[in-house]
Amino acid sequence: MKKHWIGLIALILAVSSYAVDEVKVKVTGDRVSLRAAPEINSVLLDRVMSGDLLTLKDNSEKEWIGVAPPYNMDVWVNSDYIREGRVMPARLNIRSGPSLNHGVVGVVERGERLTVRGEAGKWLRIAPPDGTVVWISRKYAEIMGAVKEPVVVITVKPSPEPDAVKVVAAKEPVVVITVKPSPAPVEEAPKEAVAIIKTVTQPEINQMMIAAAEVSELPGTLVPDPAKEQGVEESFYGILMPAGGLLFKLVDVDVDQITVCYVRGNAAQMKELEGKALTITGKAYWALDLDMPFIRPVKIQWFAQPAANG
Repeated sequence: MKKHWIGLIALILAVSSYAVDEVKVKVTGDRVSLRAAPEINSVLLDRVMSGDLLTLKDNSEKEWIGVAPPYNMDVWVNSDYIREGRVMPARLNIRSGPSLNHGVVGVVERGERLTVRGEAGKWLRIAPPDGTVVWISRKYAEIMGAVKEPVVVITVKPSPEPDAVKVVAAKEPVVVITVKPSPAPVEEAPKEAVAIIKTVTQPEINQMMIAAAEVSELPGTLVPDPAKEQGVEESFYGILMPAGGLLFKLVDVDVDQITVCYVRGNAAQMKELEGKALTITGKAYWALDLDMPFIRPVKIQWFAQPAANG
């Protein structure tokens, strides 16, 4: 895991041509399955016949080959993010079927025009775009010709670690009882005032998505949700726990398997506060298909237990 904050990552994938022309994969069996993922139990999308030629897309799996699907095969996108046949968000998942339960088989980008073939509820049936990858077993396929390894160039420009946020510890209310000759009301001391904490520079939403990619319990690719307002200040309460990589998370105080939100703050400060019940206020960023947000703290509050009287 990376231990420093990557502020801006530009991934330039300069993939060497597999040959002068596209590398082909020849089908060597009859009625061979094309699946949504390199797993025997994944969704069956289509079948191909012996002698069919497919275009190689991914040669990284030991027992499977990633190929471009036949043009007559259907894939699906959510119609909420399509206007007049064009993709509206920065990135949109292509799925193997008309629901969020179906696996992602590719990604399209803003402005790309799709060929719509039909619809089912909120989902559009489309022709497979160029970025679509499906999988065929190596037992029934043969790569034609030599394959060059792809060249991946990563340009990294680091940004400073997020500033630590001042933490205010507010004592629990103390009850003071005054005894007088005549009955007197019970007086309660007020809580200490909680100061508004300074605002720190907010990250770009894509930086949050990049940090989230290192968390094993989250999907490997996250896309900002275009339907939700991003960067709105909200408050969340829970116990701070490590999530993985650069992220921490607040979990429910009663059920620690429930994640309230993910937190990207100053790493050293988050480590000090690990295991404490906190209220964290910060800018909330939302990813598509994820129910909890990512928070950049601007204010942290926890309640210190008062010392017991002897």
